[in-house]
Parts: sequence; C-alpha cells; structure tokens
Amino acid sequence: MNQPAESSKNNVAEMGIKFGPITLMPDIEKRHLFTLFFGAFFGIASMALVNVFGPLVFDILEIPQNETGALAGKLTAMQEIVVVCVIGLAGAFSDKVGRRIVYSMGFVLLGIGYFLYPLAGDSTELIIFRIFIALGCACNTVMLPTTANDYVHESTRGKLIATTSILNGLGLVLIIGSFRRLPEYFVNQGFDSAISGQYTIWCASAMVLIVSTILYTNLKKGAPAQVTKKGSYFSTLAIAFKEARNPRVALAYTAGVVSRGDLSVVSTFFSLWLFNEAITMDMSRAEAFKLSTGFYVMVQAFAIPGAVLINFFIDKVDRVMALAISMFIAACGYLYLGFIDDIFSKQMYFGAALLGLGEIFANISAISLIGSAAPAKGRGAVIGGFSFFGAIGILLVASIGGYLFDNVGPTAPFTMVGFANIALLILALLLLFFEDKKNNLN
Repeated sequence: MNQPAESSKNNVAEMGIKFGPITLMPDIEKRHLFTLFFGAFFGIASMALVNVFGPLVFDILEIPQNETGALAGKLTAMQEIVVVCVIGLAGAFSDKVGRRIVYSMGFVLLGIGYFLYPLAGDSTELIIFRIFIALGCACNTVMLPTTANDYVHESTRGKLIATTSILNGLGLVLIIGSFRRLPEYFVNQGFDSAISGQYTIWCASAMVLIVSTILYTNLKKGAPAQVTKKGSYFSTLAIAFKEARNPRVALAYTAGVVSRGDLSVVSTFFSLWLFNEAITMDMSRAEAFKLSTGFYVMVQAFAIPGAVLINFFIDKVDRVMALAISMFIAACGYLYLGFIDDIFSKQMYFGAALLGLGEIFANISAISLIGSAAPAKGRGAVIGGFSFFGAIGILLVASIGGYLFDNVGPTAPFTMVGFANIALLILALLLLFFEDKKNNLN
C-alpha cells in the first residue's frame, strides 16, 4: 500500500528543488542557480563589448574611416574561425572536467583579451589579441546553455532558458549603457581620447576577471553525472554528429546557424551602419558613437520583454512550432530595416524594437529546441555541436554580410538574414507536417 507513496517521493526527488516556476535537477542548489543567473547577466554583455569598443580601438590605432568596415568584418570572421575550431572541444572538455572550470576559464580569457586589445600597435596585433577574446567567447557561448540544461528539469526548461535570456538582455542594456559613459568620464578627468578609450577597455577586463572568480567558487563542482564514465574526447565529440540523424537535432543545428547569424548581423553591422550614416550627416565621432550605441542598447532593451512574451507559450506548444513562430517574428524584424530611409525618423525606433523582439525569439526558441532534443549522455557535446553550427552562421554573416554591406547597401546583410529566417520557418513547418503524417500512419 505504501509503494505508490514511495514512488511519488522518488519522482519528487528526481525533480529536485523548485525556485519560483523553475524546477531544478537533483543535487542542484539555489546557490548554483543564482550563480548561473549571475553568469548569464554578464555573459552576453562581456562578449558584445568587443564590438562596442570597435570605434574606440580604431581611434587609438587611427584607422581611416573607409577601412573600419572591412577591418570590423575581418575581426569578426577571424574570431568565428577560432570559435568554430574550439567550441566543440570546449563542450566535450566540460563533459570531462565539469562546467565550472570551462565556464570560469572563458571569462579569464576574455579578461586577458580585453587587457591586451587597446595595446595593439596595428591591425595585425589587434587580430592576434582578438584570439584571446575568441577563445573566451567559445567557452562562454557553449557553457551558458549547457549549464542551464544540466540544472533544470525538462518540464521547465523553456522557463529557465527564457530567464537567462532576460538576464542576458538586462546585462547587455545596463553594462553597455554604463560603459558608454566611461570615455567621457576619463576625458573629463583630463585624459586624451586614446587613453580614455584604453582605460575604458581595461575596466571591462577587470570586470570579467571578477566574474570568473565568482563562477569558479560558486558553480556546481565536478563533471556532470551522465558522463562520469569517461570515453575518449573524439568519441564524445562524435555524439554531436551522430545525433544529427535525429531530424529535430538537425533542425536545431540549422536553427543554430540562423539564430547566431541573427545575433552577428546586429552586433557587427547595426552600430556600424548607424555610425557611418551619422558621420555622413556631419555629426561628430562622439555624437555618432552615442547615437549608434544608443540604438544598439535599445534593440537589447526590447529583447527583454520579448523573453517574457515567449515564456507564455514556449513550454505549452511543440518546440518546433515555437521555433516556427519565432522565425516569423524575426524575419519581420530584419526585413523591416531595409525600408528605413531616415535613421532619425520614428521608423528607426520601431525597427529597433521589432529587431530586438525577433532577435530574442529566435535565440530562445533555438536553444530550447536543442536542449529538449539533445540526449542526456553527452549533452555538452551535442550542445557544443549546436554552438559549432552557430559559429558557422556568424562566420557566414561576417563574410557575406561584409561584402553586401560594402557593395549592395548597409541594410543588405539584414535582408539576407531575414530570408534565412523565412527558410528556417519553412523547414520547421515541413518537419511538423512529416512528423504528423508519420504519427497518423502509425
């Protein structure tokens, strides 16, 4: 008579403790969850700062304006080549030594990169120093979703991903908004523009090193339970590619290409487009930087309510259907930018808002899909594979988008990404159609 009660107890134990609407896995403490939230708050902002600092670094190096676009694209492309080469290894390595070590190591590498970045004497040294930032981004990119998926029960996976995305957005808005004021502060203290830019970037270096220490001391120790039986690195990495035979994993990998491409086109070309447009309208460099960064912050500010909105349906519908809905909204945001004629008009504000919603919808739905489709054993390798394909998406946008930016028009990269979102929407609907057809036959 007591067996049902005991079974119920076991089920509760398997689900772990709850924090609000989020149910954790066993052995995950609230301290671990809060530290994950802390890392999420600083994570995206810490990586995005490298593009925000672009005008400051180009000013220090005295790069001519007509060469900054090409250099920005080259730096992004180089960074993603490094990410593509190591991100799968970062996920697999975390399966062996634990998420805590790899996650905190990512912020250490970012700290080293930001310290060296303003010390570059020319564009070649800038590219070399960017490698440290690229390695940090690789670890950071794969560790946030991997750790989040380790910590949460499947029934509330979407809610945790949405929560971390909200924190990503808050961190992006608040941290970048704060750093925008630092160059002006240092100038008011009597430093010239070059030294002010250097000190601003060094502040970022100090910030990420502090974050690394907190992550290392407070995340859950040890390797994930599901991979404590250690195989070779190559056998663990092979899981990511073998699982692509699952149509949902394959679709999630494709979503990784598109959703990361979405993020890349915003971070690489959005501010650059506005900055160049402002300069052509006879605004000073300081005013142009303030304008372009302000709209970038606005995009991320509207991503925050977007993460709240998607939370209402992402756990209530099929993950593939959630992806399809998100791709439709994202396509609208990116394609709309091509119709903006005046960056000072109300169109620009509406475009930035729609872009922020589309960006976050695409990102959350893609991460949620790979989290549900990945197997328990070797989840880090599979999500590493997702991040691997995401890095390819960023590389494609940086290279092709750079050509389109210079030769077709500054909004052409956004149009390209908009059509990519439409293509993924069609693929998601086709998968749902064939799955439904197969279920009916069975």
